[in-house]
Amino acid sequence: MTEKQKDIAKNIILALGIVGAVSMIMIAPGLAKAIPLLAKIDVRRINQEIKRLNKRGLVEIIKRKNKVPLIKLTKEGEKKLSRYQIDKLEIERPKKWDGKWRLVVFDIPITKNYSRAVLRKKMKNLGFYKLQSSVFVHPFPCFEVLKFIRDYFGVSKEVEYMEVNSLESQDMLISYFFTKQINLRRTNCHNFR
Repeated sequence: MTEKQKDIAKNIILALGIVGAVSMIMIAPGLAKAIPLLAKIDVRRINQEIKRLNKRGLVEIIKRKNKVPLIKLTKEGEKKLSRYQIDKLEIERPKKWDGKWRLVVFDIPITKNYSRAVLRKKMKNLGFYKLQSSVFVHPFPCFEVLKFIRDYFGVSKEVEYMEVNSLESQDMLISYFFTKQINLRRTNCHNFR
C-alpha cells in the first residue's frame, strides 16, 4: 500500500467516524464535508480504497433494498479510528497560564507493562514533564485528553489526575515549560506566580 493510499484510507475512516454510515451515492459529497481532503480525490479512487478497507475488515458494505449500498465502520474500523484519534490529540495552550499544575500519577501493575509503557510515551509526546517514574506534570488543563488516553490504554482505575497550586520543584518546571519552550508556542508568561 502506497503512502497516498494510506492517507486516503485514513481520511475515509476519519470521515466515517464523523458522519457515521454513508450511502455509496453520497460518498464524494458526504465524506468530503466531513474531511475536506477527500474533496480533492476523485470518487473512483475513494471507491477503490473503500473496497480495500472492506477486504481488510475495516468497513462494511451493506446491501439495501433500494440497491444503494451503505458503508459503515466495523468494530475493527472503530479501533483503527480510535488509534487515529489518539494520534491527533493535543493539549490546548491558553493565552494565559492559570498558575496551576496538573499532576498525573499512576500505579499500573506489572501485568499491564505494555499499557504503562505506551501511556508514558504518549504523555511525553503530549508535552508532559516526567517528574518521577510514575508522576507527570503539565501546566495546562488536560483532564479530557488524559481521560481519553487512560481509557484507550485500559488503565482508567490506575491513573489519577490532580490540580495543585504549587510544587516544590516549580521553579525548574517554570523554566522547562515557559523559558525553554519545549514543543510549545511562545507566550507572555512572566509574573505568573
